[in-house]
Amino acid sequence: MKKHYIILFSAALAFGFISCKSTKQNTKPDTPAAEQPTAKVPVATDNSAALDAAETARRAAVKAGADKAAPDQFNETDTRYNDLVKRSKAGENVTVELADVTARYRALEEYTKAAALKNRIDELGFQSYDKTNYNKGANALSAAEKLSADKSSTGAQLYEQAHTAYASLNTALQNAFKTRAREERTAAFNAKRNADSVYAAVAQKKAYDGGVADFRSGDTSYAQQDAESALAHYGDARKTFEKLYADISEKRAAAQEAIEKAKAKVAETSEYAVQADKDAPLSGSNIKGIEDENAVLLKAETYDDPTKAAQAVPETVSDTEAAK
Repeated sequence: MKKHYIILFSAALAFGFISCKSTKQNTKPDTPAAEQPTAKVPVATDNSAALDAAETARRAAVKAGADKAAPDQFNETDTRYNDLVKRSKAGENVTVELADVTARYRALEEYTKAAALKNRIDELGFQSYDKTNYNKGANALSAAEKLSADKSSTGAQLYEQAHTAYASLNTALQNAFKTRAREERTAAFNAKRNADSVYAAVAQKKAYDGGVADFRSGDTSYAQQDAESALAHYGDARKTFEKLYADISEKRAAAQEAIEKAKAKVAETSEYAVQADKDAPLSGSNIKGIEDENAVLLKAETYDDPTKAAQAVPETVSDTEAAK
């Protein structure tokens, strides 16, 4: 019996130990599961402003004729631009490269304009009027051409040379027109003075007034800094006054010749009359066929002073004030 109690007690003790151990394990807090990182969704870069700038520069280059004046460089820039458009659509940030392409298009625009300016200066023979700016522009134009052949050159470098070429050659051309306009104005003023000397304002008033109008239009254009237009107006005025002087002088010469011939005939007639009077003198008054010596045959004419018909213009003109 005693042996049964010992076995029972041992079993109870073992059961209690197991229960106690189980309770302690259940009191520990559960370990939280590790959080999974959230995958980041790539955000597309907004290149719209840079794309607009490049497209605007491209249109300006085409308008200037760059696609025809420098087709290889233009097509190469187009290739760069089209590649950047594709990369932009894919969400890539290409603003820096687009800025370079924009500079290349702008360089093409100014290079084309500069080349046209140089050709015009050369055709007009204006190279000597402003040698400093002409040479500076021509050298920059050559530098831009060399850079365009260098694959390592940047858009900014190309634009710098092209812009220098355009600005310098444009200044050279405008200064040449300004000098030529002043020269032509002096020639027109002298031609007008000659026309006034033969009273062109009276002899051919309409043409004369037209010449004066052209002269004054030249002064207006010159004062408005449009020397090219001023040169054209002064040239028209000079031609008008030169033609007037030549035509009127020719007619005056013909008239003078007629007068001299008439004088010669009068002198001849007078001599004949003197001789006739000696041979068969007339006597008495109121002889038939001869007017009284005091008779008024023609009504006396009065003429306005032809010098007052001429229109005055200033001999010189300022850069800002036109002739009135």
